[in-house]
Amino acid sequence: MQDLGWDDMRILHAVARAGSFAKAAEVTGQHETTIARRIRRLERASGHVLWRGPGGGLTEEGRAILAHIEAMQAEATSASRVLSGESAPAGAVRITAVPWLVDAALLPGVGSWRASAPNVRITVIADQANLSLRQGEADIALRLGRPEAEGEVIARKLCDVPFVVAGQGDWVGYVPDMAHLPQAQWTEEGDAALALRVSDINSAHTAVRLGLGRAWLPLCLASDLPVGPDAPRSRPLWCALHPRGRHAPAVRAVVDDLLPLVIRQLQD
Repeated sequence: MQDLGWDDMRILHAVARAGSFAKAAEVTGQHETTIARRIRRLERASGHVLWRGPGGGLTEEGRAILAHIEAMQAEATSASRVLSGESAPAGAVRITAVPWLVDAALLPGVGSWRASAPNVRITVIADQANLSLRQGEADIALRLGRPEAEGEVIARKLCDVPFVVAGQGDWVGYVPDMAHLPQAQWTEEGDAALALRVSDINSAHTAVRLGLGRAWLPLCLASDLPVGPDAPRSRPLWCALHPRGRHAPAVRAVVDDLLPLVIRQLQD
């Protein structure tokens, strides 16, 4: 294996987070052909295929290299803090997200990260409702869609969360109150025959796992389920926080070091 260029590895990280060459080009400001060329160069240096096509996904070798990239970035962040005289981050941070995202990505991310920031106390609030950052109900909100205007709240897109059709038989749909959800609308396309209706993704996942039908599920929930031939779709994941707390060391540690682990859980 040849030496891998750090700049090229950062491009691979950008592609993994964005979900495609085109979206990574928008984020990095580089042309899509440049993105593709640098990924190919990284593949030649590593001796492995790292990305399946312009809009595909990471291969097993690509995920392994991505894990090293994220570890290197975390070390670089820690070293930067030490050199700048910063102490280890400490404090309390409240993070809110929908229940399935908490179970599938946020808590596993916390489990991998907590040893590197033992003085940061995390409170996880699993709630279908959008808790108010402005009113202090949470410090960081992870939301599947662009957050609505809420005072001075700062929001940025983290990644695209891939969804696939998992299971077999008739569709598992959603109750009318959840008809606004993209996965509910995907299910209702055409003349879909419904096996039953549920109110959230966790219930849809359980129904599919029990053989009660098929449903649009986040890819991270479908790893042990039969996946159909339907083309994957995606929903954007956004991070929202209030500017008053954005520079707090504990919040910065969560945003810089924990959230990349959450993104990785969602895209594997």
